[in-house]
Formats: sequence, C-alpha cells, structure tokens
Amino acid sequence: MKKISLLLLLVVSFSLVLSGCIVTDNGNDYERKEFKSKETISKVVVSAESADVLFQISDNKEVSVKYPESSTKQVYDISASNGVLEIKKIRSTVGVDDSSLVISLPDKEYEEISVNTTNGDIIFENVSSMVYQCDTENGDIKGTILGNIADYSCTVSVKNGDSTIDSNDINSTKILEFNVKNGDVKVEFAQ
Repeated sequence: MKKISLLLLLVVSFSLVLSGCIVTDNGNDYERKEFKSKETISKVVVSAESADVLFQISDNKEVSVKYPESSTKQVYDISASNGVLEIKKIRSTVGVDDSSLVISLPDKEYEEISVNTTNGDIIFENVSSMVYQCDTENGDIKGTILGNIADYSCTVSVKNGDSTIDSNDINSTKILEFNVKNGDVKVEFAQ
C-alpha cells in the first residue's frame, strides 16, 4: 500500500512539474504591426531575443519597424526620440511563425547600429553606419554593408562558424564589432 501511495505521489508531482513547462502562447494570436516615425534617427539600438533582425533602406524619409505583436500582450517596446531608435523585446514569441523584425531606414550614414539577439540572424541590405556593434549567440550576421572594409577597424569573433571578414587593427573612427557564438559572419561591402 505504501508503494502504491508513493508511486501515485511521484506521478502527481511529476505531472505538476511538467505542467509548468507547457507553452501557453498561441501563435495565432499574433499579427504583424508597423511602427513609423518621421524622427531624424542617427543611432539604432536593438535588443531582440529569438528574432531575426533585418535592416533595409526605406522608400521614403520615414523610419519603419515591422514586428509581431500579440492581441493581448505587448511584445516590443519601440521608441524614436533624441535621434535614437530603440527596439527592445519584452516578451517571448515562442510558437510564432514570423517573429522577425524588419527595420527600414532612410538612405544615409548612421552614427551607430547596435544589435543584440540570442537566437536569430542579423541581416543588412545596403545599410551604412560609422559603427556596427552586433552580437548573436545562435545565428548569422550577413548581407551587404555600404562602404569600404579598409575604412573600418574590425573586431570579429566567431566561435563555432566561419567569417568572410578578418579582424584588423587600424586607427579609424569607423568601427565594426561582430560577435557570433554559433553561426557565421558573411558580410560583403559595396560602394
């Protein structure tokens, strides 16, 4: 009798522990939203766990951010003020089909683009910045950056992957810092 009671207690305890591991987010409750601003931006700061981050040139003078948003809970905190576009993910999007951020910027050279993501790619489509500071734990940094690699002081760290850019030690006001733990750096430069 004691063995049966103990076994029953273990099964109930194990079930309770597992019930805490069930994901309750319903991917169907998310839709793509768009943040727009006419604020003049010189710096972009992104902190987005488990999301691909794509930078592209906009068709107009507006800043635009397309992102997933829940109908019941805020996922991103996005603001544009004092020349800084700040995007911070504040809630998980586990189970969401498209959790990517698409950031469209007016065509100009920015002072800084800073991105930190744990599980996602960082993609550049013909964007230009004086400083790139990008970190991803499980993802790639790829795409095309406008400019000349010879103008940048490059610090590239790739632990489990490959890089098309080597670190160099030149004295420059243009800085490129890429850190990847599990992934590749495949970035090209274009004039």
